[in-house]
Amino acid sequence: MAEKERGLDAFFDASRRDVPPMPAELGDRMLADAFAVQADLSGRAVRRPSAANGFWTQLSDLLGGWYGMGGLAAACAAGVWLGFAPPPGIPDPVGLLIQAETATDIFESQSLILALSEDG
Repeated sequence: MAEKERGLDAFFDASRRDVPPMPAELGDRMLADAFAVQADLSGRAVRRPSAANGFWTQLSDLLGGWYGMGGLAAACAAGVWLGFAPPPGIPDPVGLLIQAETATDIFESQSLILALSEDG
């Protein structure tokens, strides 16, 4: 090691040993500031989850309120639209189902008719 690096290692070792403890109220103030900033950015009050809320309230909070539920509804509508009217190049699942039902002949009627028409 070079002389400069050995000198810096001594400073780094000293800084690792002498770590001052964080004051207890500092963490509480940091969380309070974070909740205040979060409320200012979203434009609505931030609620902490509680067990007293109903199922639908908890689900709404989990999805992000009306903003999240609106985005989820838009994504579902787009998925249904693409499912029934896919763009060119993507196979049409409804067309494949209808085609599969009409193309499948379970009893193979032609061979069944021929087998029954033969004299034993």
